[in-house]
Amino acid sequence: MKKFSDKKILICSYYFPPTKTVATVRVFNFHLEAQKHFKEVFGLTTSNRQLFPKDHFPLDDKNTTEVWTYDLRTFLDKKDNTSITINQSKKESRFGKFMIKLAYTFPFNFVLADGGPTYILGGFFKGKKLVHDNKIEVIFSTFKPYSNHLICYLLKRWNPKLIWIADFRDLHVDEMRDNVYFPKLQHWFNRQILKKANVLTTVSKGLTKNLSEYHDKVYVLRNSIPSSKTLKPETVPLFPKFTISYTGSIYANLRSAELLFKALENLISQGKIDDEKIQITYAGTEQGIWQKWGTDFNLQKINISHGIVPMEKAKSIQQKSHINLLLSWASENQQGILTAKFYEYLAAQNPILLIIKGSKDFEFEKIFDELQAGVVAYDNADCQKMVEDFILKYYQEWLETGTITRSIKTNELQKFHWDYQMEEFLNYLEKQV
Repeated sequence: MKKFSDKKILICSYYFPPTKTVATVRVFNFHLEAQKHFKEVFGLTTSNRQLFPKDHFPLDDKNTTEVWTYDLRTFLDKKDNTSITINQSKKESRFGKFMIKLAYTFPFNFVLADGGPTYILGGFFKGKKLVHDNKIEVIFSTFKPYSNHLICYLLKRWNPKLIWIADFRDLHVDEMRDNVYFPKLQHWFNRQILKKANVLTTVSKGLTKNLSEYHDKVYVLRNSIPSSKTLKPETVPLFPKFTISYTGSIYANLRSAELLFKALENLISQGKIDDEKIQITYAGTEQGIWQKWGTDFNLQKINISHGIVPMEKAKSIQQKSHINLLLSWASENQQGILTAKFYEYLAAQNPILLIIKGSKDFEFEKIFDELQAGVVAYDNADCQKMVEDFILKYYQEWLETGTITRSIKTNELQKFHWDYQMEEFLNYLEKQV
């Protein structure tokens, strides 16, 4: 593709490699694909990335510029003389919840959210110099935090000829999380800022419904499987015990694995599964919640929690598991919460058990049906038998053969790779600009 081969792009993201967070994964893969299609790729990020926990991202970022940042996150952690990552106890306190919600809310997000005034203003001036000196024509910003969009908004105001791609991995106003005050004001604010963008991108068709309130051009640029993914899952030996794994986040009242625990408790009590031959494993930050589920359903014996692990370790667990558990949520007005974790699971190509809390998610169901990726269940008693049958099917096959049959349609996976997604997006973008 030569459409953008003579153009340079600036990627503005607070979370940037090697920062260890799921938000970085999308930016990392977009950066890699941009290098294939653009003449040169530049990055603009925070100086705080030197303080965040790090993970391995093989990225040549010689063109990345850091913006000195002193935001609320920096202040709180310097004050406590602890890690820059805000701990869970602070988040769960009444004051912590109030501040987090306020930090999402305009106009307080200018000051309280990640980045703050130093990052926004410093990013604008440094971005302005980068654009001018390097003749950059395309800018890309991603939420969250909102400060990335504010920097690119200022750049677009300064130079209206810039092509601005405003990306949303999540929604700014999330009705299920109830994450902002004055939601009507927030919608107005988004319309004023984002009308300057040339196009909005997001991770699913479900989220386009919400984002279409702000812009008439919204494009689905899925998280996708890395183009460099060459590992053949069948060459990876599975765990010696039949293993169901979850390697993701748990949001209180939004995601729940209780249906899985109920199903396993029932299968073991009926003697259909031997608790000496099965284990459920978890890797993530909410060990307390996961362990409580194990206790509530008398499954402590088979319940293993690894805590926070490096990205490669999490992917290794996914590849070695017989079933990978995926948790999501949906409502009538908000569907398509297709997390980056889903695409990691697709890359592993092992059967996926998806449990959705809330209403039906037709987009997820359609994708699972097209790929034969596994089963979609909803967090209610009506789905327990379906979950039990799904687990038992693979457990019995494993007992008989020592392995499992992967039903996923690998030929259909191509359109869920980053190289395919990026090429389709740039074809679309060329027509728009």
